[in-house]
Amino acid sequence: MAKLAVVTEMRKMTPGDKDTVIAGVFVLAMLLAQVTLVVLARFIARAVAGGPKEVEEPVSAQVAGLAWMMSAGITHPEKAEEEEDQDDIHTPVKIRPEDEAPDSPLGPPPTPFSPSGRQSVFYSKLTTHEHQRLREFRALLNKSAREDPTLLSTPALKRFANDATLCRYLRARDWNLKRAMKMLKASLQWRKAARPEFITWDDVKKEGEEGKQYLSGRDRHGRAVLIARPGRDGGREQASHVRFLIYTLEHATWSDTAEDDLPLGAHAEHTSEKLVVLINFTGWTLATAPPMKTARETLAILQEHHPERLAVAVCYNPPWIFAVFWKAISPFIDPNTYRKIRFVNPKREKEVRRMRQMFDMSCVDEDLGGDRSNVFDARAFGDKMRVFDARKAAVLKAKARR
Repeated sequence: MAKLAVVTEMRKMTPGDKDTVIAGVFVLAMLLAQVTLVVLARFIARAVAGGPKEVEEPVSAQVAGLAWMMSAGITHPEKAEEEEDQDDIHTPVKIRPEDEAPDSPLGPPPTPFSPSGRQSVFYSKLTTHEHQRLREFRALLNKSAREDPTLLSTPALKRFANDATLCRYLRARDWNLKRAMKMLKASLQWRKAARPEFITWDDVKKEGEEGKQYLSGRDRHGRAVLIARPGRDGGREQASHVRFLIYTLEHATWSDTAEDDLPLGAHAEHTSEKLVVLINFTGWTLATAPPMKTARETLAILQEHHPERLAVAVCYNPPWIFAVFWKAISPFIDPNTYRKIRFVNPKREKEVRRMRQMFDMSCVDEDLGGDRSNVFDARAFGDKMRVFDARKAAVLKAKARR
């Protein structure tokens, strides 16, 4: 009965809330290496049960390798709003005509009679309900920007707030307009202060040359692959670590496309913007874990300002404690969330075979079971990143001229 009750509660959670539970359990597993097994077992039980404060307590134990799994789908539940009406929240009535989001000029609107929310080719696989939500969210954002001009005060912020971004924030908050808007406003304020678009390779060169985080092609589904090697962390100061994290995420999620030139919803396809994170735990020890303050800020950046980015996280050669606790909680996890996290023990042929189905192993480093040399050429990588920086600067400059 207790198990059934937990499963029922998990099904009621939003996608972001479910992934937060997963994140909490992983972080608790890390904390287990530092305190007694008895105390941590109690904490993990509370995290799975969805207690009122255990979601935030494990944050202090977060480490860089696990933090990558927080990107996109893992967000804090907003407890102050959970007591409010969770029904659909529509756009306020007082919207000026100029704030209304235009419909697509491409063909007729999608049919409202589809019993399963049939996807429309005109709106990049958005259902009728989702497209309506996007229209309402765009109108609400326009209204908010009119009332607070600082919200979208720069070309970079306007470029960020495209349809794809709005859809990600809506998905992270289960298409709840009020909660999605609160989350988006916080991200816009953060981006205005951090200015992530303008960080360059030369700003993070010392961190980047360690080869601990970088993009490495795409998987067999065309999704960008982000390699993370927490064992290579040089233990630099917090500011440089966080700055490099921000730069890496911008590189991983950047698009040269001028999204705002397209009809509403036409750039809302979310498959291509998902990331596959391949985490190599070889060489990882508690000594390479970042300070707790750094881990806390890392987690905040990933889950609050990069929602709905994670497609799959592959944990290669993880510490044994990870697999033990994952098996213990797996019966309580929603199947869709469960499939996001995968463990690969290089000594188990079945797990290695699954990894080969995901990746072209000729493009995967040898220390990850692939055929490519894993020697990290810092100079060549730096040259590549400078080319990226120049291209990004040109796009932003063109945007500013409009």
